[in-house]
Amino acid sequence: MKKTVRIGKVEDQDEFRREDIRKMSPGARVDMVLKMQSQFFKWNLNPKIERTASIRKMN
Repeated sequence: MKKTVRIGKVEDQDEFRREDIRKMSPGARVDMVLKMQSQFFKWNLNPKIERTASIRKMN
């Protein structure tokens, strides 16, 4: 795993994040969003929340 450490101002953080996301492939972006969504909603731990979407792989 390659880690990048950037030294910058607080004001530069948004641009750093945008640059990193621009470099990601579309599939990696979707994976990141799904992982964040899963961590936030904790689908498997909260049976009261019904998942209404399904995931399909596009060719």
